[in-house]
Amino acid sequence: MAETTKPDLVIVGAGALGMALALHARRLGARVVLADRGVAEPGDQPQAALRQAALAVSASIAQAQRRGAGFGFADEAPKIVPKAVQERAAQIAASRAAEDSPDHMRAQGVDLVRGPVEFVDQRTLAIGDVQMRPRHVLIAMGGAPVVPDLPGLSEIGFFTVDSLAANTRKLTHLVVIGGGAEALEQAQIQRRLGAAVTVVPQGPVLPGYDAEAASLLLRALSEEGIRIMTGANVRSIVPRAMGTGVITEHADGTQEALDVSHVLVAMGRRADLETLRIDRLKLRPASGQNGNFVTGALGRTSNRLLRLTGPALGLEQWHHMLAHGRSVVEALVLGAPQRRLPAQPLLVQTAPGLAQIGLLPGNGEKARAGTGVLRANMVENDKARALGVEMGVAKIVVDARGRVLGGSIVGPDAGELAAVLALAMERGLPAGALADLSVPHPSLFGVLAALGERQRAGEKPGWATPMLRVIRRLLPR
Repeated sequence: MAETTKPDLVIVGAGALGMALALHARRLGARVVLADRGVAEPGDQPQAALRQAALAVSASIAQAQRRGAGFGFADEAPKIVPKAVQERAAQIAASRAAEDSPDHMRAQGVDLVRGPVEFVDQRTLAIGDVQMRPRHVLIAMGGAPVVPDLPGLSEIGFFTVDSLAANTRKLTHLVVIGGGAEALEQAQIQRRLGAAVTVVPQGPVLPGYDAEAASLLLRALSEEGIRIMTGANVRSIVPRAMGTGVITEHADGTQEALDVSHVLVAMGRRADLETLRIDRLKLRPASGQNGNFVTGALGRTSNRLLRLTGPALGLEQWHHMLAHGRSVVEALVLGAPQRRLPAQPLLVQTAPGLAQIGLLPGNGEKARAGTGVLRANMVENDKARALGVEMGVAKIVVDARGRVLGGSIVGPDAGELAAVLALAMERGLPAGALADLSVPHPSLFGVLAALGERQRAGEKPGWATPMLRVIRRLLPR
């Protein structure tokens, strides 16, 4: 007879997200089981983000060599050795493998169980030969790449973002199918590593992002030699003895044939819940949304046993998954999250980067009464000047009381700058408080301080200000 256990929480998916959430649950005192499905979680391998960052650094060094004249050096075409670049990235990723090992998880009190995972009935989950009836199950699986149904695509050896990370051969002409953040990030890395790159968005480019910020980023990528076929779609793939033909259709209906060496599909990710036999839970789909089982806040479903986070919930960016997943774990273990789930920035981790957060009027959001926009040109920042930045903008939206409602940034370290805006929004701080940032000079964070100073310069004295001046005059010196 199969063994049956009753932990507080089972987290399905032993990728980076699942491990982080299991450790968080353990710190909160829960008896937690991490279900390792026996295969790498797609797009969520523990060292994948580090490997990607290492590749981006190598690509940036190659690009710096090409731009040497702007910094007092002779321009020089970099001599790129793809295999050596990949080996360096793999070594850096492997350097933190011990932190993600099963032994480390067990040492932290997490019970790691490996085997195929599926629901047996509405209350029971099986992991290999072990059956469990936990209080809660949280699905934190990775998301497999979405592959479009295009004629001829299955007949070629196309890349996904996951498989491209292990490529050691030089790419001559890469076509990227997709227009999201992941597609543009990969396009820039491969362009800087020596490939000709064409992006076919297969829909809008950077949907949901601030139009002005997105246009600045696309301009920067185009100036690096990346061709972005705005409004175009791939209609078919034509396998050839040498290379591959890609038939595209522009927004006006005209067709163009591309002769490429490789194809990358980067159209987002989707968690395959069917492998878990989720049908046995008899979940009710969300109203009018077949296949979407989330019926409430924090990944709640119609079965009190089950919650969803990460790609299973449609989240794609790591910091979104981690913040949401931690709030879900706290709700399950403590009864409620320890704090309200804060707004999280959307990021495009290119160079320049793009980050946006919160309310942005004119971007699908209606402006609230009394809101205003503060702007700063990134080129006017001294640190940006030293870095050779030629374009960029930072803008924040404030309410009638000067509190930060949102913002967007295009420029170096955009994600780090957006983290400060996220904290200001979470704490309900006025934009003027940014002027008090204690930063070295020069610093990119000076852009935010400048925005804070502009907010203060436009403030009208409050009722207490004259009274405070009188009080100060009366106080003994």
